[in-house]
Amino acid sequence: MSRLDVPLPPTASLDERLWQTVQDTRWDVTVVGAGLAGGVSAALLAERGWRVLLIDRAAWPRDKTCGGCLNARAMAALQDIAMAEALRGAQPLDHVVWHAGSQHLQLPTAGVAVDRATLDARIVAGAQQRGVTFLSAVAATLLPAVNAAPERQLHLRYGAQNTTIRSGLVLACDGIHGNLLAGEPWARWQVARHAWIGVSATASAWDEDLPPGAIHMCVGIGGYVGLVRLADRRVHIAAALDPAICRSRGGPARLAAEILRSCRHRHPPELHALQWHGTSQLTRARPTLGGQRVLAVGDACGYVEPFTGEGMAWAIQSARAVVDILPATPAAWSAALPQRWRRCQNATIRRRQFWCRVLRGVVHHPNLTAASLVLGRAWPPAGTFLAAHIGGESPQAASPGVTP
Repeated sequence: MSRLDVPLPPTASLDERLWQTVQDTRWDVTVVGAGLAGGVSAALLAERGWRVLLIDRAAWPRDKTCGGCLNARAMAALQDIAMAEALRGAQPLDHVVWHAGSQHLQLPTAGVAVDRATLDARIVAGAQQRGVTFLSAVAATLLPAVNAAPERQLHLRYGAQNTTIRSGLVLACDGIHGNLLAGEPWARWQVARHAWIGVSATASAWDEDLPPGAIHMCVGIGGYVGLVRLADRRVHIAAALDPAICRSRGGPARLAAEILRSCRHRHPPELHALQWHGTSQLTRARPTLGGQRVLAVGDACGYVEPFTGEGMAWAIQSARAVVDILPATPAAWSAALPQRWRRCQNATIRRRQFWCRVLRGVVHHPNLTAASLVLGRAWPPAGTFLAAHIGGESPQAASPGVTP
């Protein structure tokens, strides 16, 4: 059995002795949110020798709204930190097909399609093997900071059990709809005008015209829908939708079906019966990324509608970057660290998000998208250039770290 296949302890295993240990330990860092940013940062800090507590409010394992794709950059990052085996069995991808009305354009890409629940579970299991203590189905509340205190306190709730813990540092990895930072005066969101919401669902095997190895992106009035086949033959569906149009159409399933039909693309017969997961408005930012002994990491820093795996690449890259700038010990915290982290995040992640901002401006307008697809066919270098910047490193590169 691979170390990344070690089963996660069920929620019921949070017994009295473990709960007491959590209360009695002064943690070097508490990481709230066990997605990619949380799992990777927790694992890397545990490797440093820190006492790491990783918390997620959901029962584990859990699914979440996600496009279901990792690009070459994300895969290479997991390989660099010896977590590439988390992608074992993932479906390799080699091209993306954009659709708008009757127009379409195929572009190269390099990546994999993944089941997000499995991927996150494997990352967390790897973090546990490196020494991380993981709690699921636990809600965390960050208590107000005390000036110059060498720690932060968090209130934890598990069912009817409540406790308060101490932690030298706190990493908020709870995404765009997390509430850990709700009480921090610096942590306000700036949401983009006309920001769209994200939704996703997974359908059983269907449509023999949807072969493995391809991402299909369908752009229509009110949003765009991505389709990708997983290794187990299920089809993952993810969409960014205009919330007002989504409400007017009666929900995400109806609007997604309408967009797919407008692109002459079939959709699963059971589309309306699927379990849909959703997010709040996607494109947003926090001008300040940290306060007293707490930093926002990953999607909790800000988000732009991602394409072909960029979102998960940003989360992994953010986790690695924050670990790199943290001091050798929590005691060496500097009040200047939040400002330094903001500069680091802006120089890396926000720069990578530039091309997604550009593409976002196009795909919000189906006619402009269709014209761009015509241009891409007439002048192939333009499409290849964009594919390289959105999809990761060179789209012709082989996908690293994927084993059958």
